[in-house]
Amino acid sequence: MTTKRTSRVFVAVCAALLVASGAPAQTTSPAKPKTKADATAMKAPADASKPAIIKAEEALEANRAKDAVGFAVQAVKEQPESGHAWFTLARAQQANGNLDAAIAAGNEAATFAVVRASAFYNLACAYAIKGDKEHALLALAAARRAGFADRSTMAKDPDLATLRDDKRFILPAERNYFTLKLKGGKELPFSVDLPVSYDPARAYPVLIAPGPGKKIEDNWGGLFWGEDTSQRNWIAVESMALMDENPIEATGELLAEISRRYKVEGGKFHLIGYGPTAAAAFGVAAVAPERFRSLWLLPGFPIGLKDEGLARLKGVKVCFVVGDRDPYWHQQTMLAYWKLQSLGVDTYLEVVRGGGHLLQEMFGGELAERLENAR
Repeated sequence: MTTKRTSRVFVAVCAALLVASGAPAQTTSPAKPKTKADATAMKAPADASKPAIIKAEEALEANRAKDAVGFAVQAVKEQPESGHAWFTLARAQQANGNLDAAIAAGNEAATFAVVRASAFYNLACAYAIKGDKEHALLALAAARRAGFADRSTMAKDPDLATLRDDKRFILPAERNYFTLKLKGGKELPFSVDLPVSYDPARAYPVLIAPGPGKKIEDNWGGLFWGEDTSQRNWIAVESMALMDENPIEATGELLAEISRRYKVEGGKFHLIGYGPTAAAAFGVAAVAPERFRSLWLLPGFPIGLKDEGLARLKGVKVCFVVGDRDPYWHQQTMLAYWKLQSLGVDTYLEVVRGGGHLLQEMFGGELAERLENAR
């Protein structure tokens, strides 16, 4: 069951958000308590100020399942539209041994894109422990489709032991890891997810996306494309080429290497720019537009490109996806969209309702569905 990894990240994120929310910084040393009673009195207000979701996460970390349930129930009451709150409640109920309540909360959590993959995976664990193999396998398949690609966890998790002898128990495809030596001598790691029934004689659409490109702990693969791209017969390539000091050359060499290894549909790639890599993605596509079928910005906009450079993208489908709760990026995206439209570039714009900068609503297959329209 994947719980600790997600909870630690979420606790850290929430702590950062609390700091960013404008809480005054402490500039003087706090007074030292003189007695145990004083210490308790001094600690109480700080603990009381913590959100219920944080208390629930901390209780789970400390193996205090009953306390975690109480805090998580409070968190759901305070934030019924929070996927994290429902996800934490499901985990707490399962840790407390109440599988039916865990399943009920888990099904609710799975309706939120931000936690969907993990919620379905934990549902599979709960159903498997309960002995409901059919629902466990369905939840596991849903977790994979939503982008859960932790092959090692699925292969070893004792919660899923009763499922592994079933032919329907399918692990996510293993990622392929490589290292490309660039002309300047630097090494560029990249990873490749191949279609489920890959045929080397066949041409496939190829997605080039930002990512570590190497095997690291807790790397679940692309949250935006997940396993869903391979199920739709795409090849997905991750690398840090767009973050290189010379992204145009690094990406160009990566494209040449991918073309050497695999047959690329139509000889053209699909490129993703995510946040800080978006400007570089625009630059790469403008320099060699003949090498790209589509350019996706999640979110993103061009920086420093003049009209003549942007006009070179007329043969590329430029697709903008931005959240309506990401004001600066939303504004800049709209300006870029209208500029490209005025230059005659084929453009697509999707404003995600309720979406913030991370665009969790696009995780796990949502983007993969849209990619099909750009082939």
